[in-house]
Amino acid sequence: MTRPCLVVLLALATAGACAHRATPKLNTYDLHSGYRFERIAANAAAQPAKNSDDVFVVLALSGGGTRAAALSVGVLNQLKATTFRLNPATGEPCSANDPGCEATPRSLLDEVDVISSVSGGSFTAAAYALYGQEMLDRASVFQRGFLYYPLQRDLFSHAVFHPQNWQHLGARTEIAAKLYNTRVFDGATYQRLEQRPRPYIILNGTDATTGARFEFNQEQFDLLCSDLSKVPLARGVTGSSAFPGLLNSLAIDSHNKQGCGYTGPGSGAADDWVNLALQDRSINQTRYRAAQGVLAYRDPNRTTLHVLDGGLADNIGLRAVIESLESTDRPIAHNPDGSEVLGGWSLLSMINNRKIKTLIVVTANARTKHDSKADTRVGGPSTVGVLGAASGIPMGNYSTDTLEQLQATLRSLVEPTALASLKTLAIEVSFEDLPDTASQADSERHFFQNLPTSFELQPFEVDCLIDRGARLLRDATSVGQFPARTYLDFVEKELRGALGAAGGPQEPVCTDGVARNKNGIRAHYIDVGFQYGASFASSSDVESAHGPGVAVRITRPNGLSVIADFGTQSFDLTSGVTGSSVSPGQVRLRTLLGGVAYTKRVAQLEITPGFALGYGFGSFELANQARDALGREGLFGVETDATNAFVVAPRVSVWQNLSNRWAAGVTATYFHSTPTVELTSGDVSRTQDIDASAVRVSIGLGFKVF
Repeated sequence: MTRPCLVVLLALATAGACAHRATPKLNTYDLHSGYRFERIAANAAAQPAKNSDDVFVVLALSGGGTRAAALSVGVLNQLKATTFRLNPATGEPCSANDPGCEATPRSLLDEVDVISSVSGGSFTAAAYALYGQEMLDRASVFQRGFLYYPLQRDLFSHAVFHPQNWQHLGARTEIAAKLYNTRVFDGATYQRLEQRPRPYIILNGTDATTGARFEFNQEQFDLLCSDLSKVPLARGVTGSSAFPGLLNSLAIDSHNKQGCGYTGPGSGAADDWVNLALQDRSINQTRYRAAQGVLAYRDPNRTTLHVLDGGLADNIGLRAVIESLESTDRPIAHNPDGSEVLGGWSLLSMINNRKIKTLIVVTANARTKHDSKADTRVGGPSTVGVLGAASGIPMGNYSTDTLEQLQATLRSLVEPTALASLKTLAIEVSFEDLPDTASQADSERHFFQNLPTSFELQPFEVDCLIDRGARLLRDATSVGQFPARTYLDFVEKELRGALGAAGGPQEPVCTDGVARNKNGIRAHYIDVGFQYGASFASSSDVESAHGPGVAVRITRPNGLSVIADFGTQSFDLTSGVTGSSVSPGQVRLRTLLGGVAYTKRVAQLEITPGFALGYGFGSFELANQARDALGREGLFGVETDATNAFVVAPRVSVWQNLSNRWAAGVTATYFHSTPTVELTSGDVSRTQDIDASAVRVSIGLGFKVF
């Protein structure tokens, strides 16, 4: 999220909350139903068998808005271009001429079993789970409706220009969820994902009360006696990306007071791992905290949970993966015949049971490192800078700690002799591995590390992210492995496979210098203009004048706009109220205007015709010569006033964009108002209605706040 965006939308954060979409109640707790790892088939009935547990691929997709989503698509492209063969009987990689080796190669993307994601990465995870490999096509719903679409514009316009949504300004996640549901995810619920093949996706949010991770899967919703199957997929994505300020929290109902026959972890059942974990505080703090988290969700007094952006708890989505590697704790039930039914997912269990022979974990980390000038001045960062740092720095540091923990966990797995045959690879795709130069204009690393965190990037930026996501994976080196291994080396030697062309956009150069020519002007929605204008009288009651003003425009590119204007209109009266030919003085109207307009962008120009209404707060200052003339008439101690008056102001503005932040503008306004001026001296009172009509032409600079 961009910092200006945070400032603008924090103004809405104080609005009262409103009704949210109710979370359905779970009728009966049952491990045989719902969106669970054990219920998501490796291969759907309508698809060929391409996924096996022998080669188990886990993706962790970080937060970062459209930037993270596009980088993740590049990673998926490269996985699709990585091909190999398996021997179905042994589950081992093989060559085409080996006995028993499958005839048709499979891709590593076919083998993706689990995707754990947060924030922007959750858009890619959910889209791949829903649409499969078709979402990698430039013409797909996902890419047309999200990656290359100005979704941030729609979020803003739905909040400002759609009156039916004003009731939701205190629960802006409802506006976002509705928009994502129709534009990106085709109205799909989690029940639809239950019919899809792997990958199983974990969209991670953050419990706003406890700070714990909140996973959008049925195991998590079991703890609330809530039914995830009827919940739109878009709500999971919204909760995972509900960054404070841009959006508020997503409300999720708990039905624990009504109950659902829950007998899982935290219920006190005989095989409940939570009971044992609560006794392990001095032995295993991690397990103890996990047990406390389960009980916190089971609390019947928590009737409504509030979920925020998953990056607040884990900005790269690896915590769920690490927990699965370190623990076998999971829900367990029994069939009538005595056989076990498992919930949750545990990589450690699968490894111990020799189901996994090759484990690959790929982390797409879209972390940025924006330039800052705070250290060049004594005053330090601004309030806005502090807000950005308070959210970004801890999340970034926490991501580094999580990667180190993954490294240590994987090393511990292969140390025991019994698991020595397990082949593992942990890869991080990060902008830090891009080439850097002394010149920022020619540095690819600088270009990517300074991309905004928003839901609207330029097509060139999206193309670069997709292309470099694939390249970074192809050239990646393992993390925490000694000696280190490259992705290419692992594919060729362990999988006996090959890397093909990743497809997708092919941008040869992605730098600030190239971007200036290709990006053009970035769309904006709120700008403030500082103008100085001259008023040319169109009435005999007033004379021409000049003065400063401030104009605010809330707009959509090529769409309706809301305009607001504050300024001082000063008019010298020509004659009248003093009863002499001497200029009587000056009427001043401090005007506050608001209205609607239509903005049309033509190349670098933006033309905005509109109509505004408002109110002028009047005052009248008597000229010294007029006071002398009134004194000669015997009128002393004269008091003056001008009534407040309505103002009508049709206008047209032309803005020339100078950069992504600044524009030069010219505004022509027909200003019409009819205040009444009054002179009072003792019992004598004189009044005059003024036709304050003028054409005001203003020039100045506009700053694009958001």
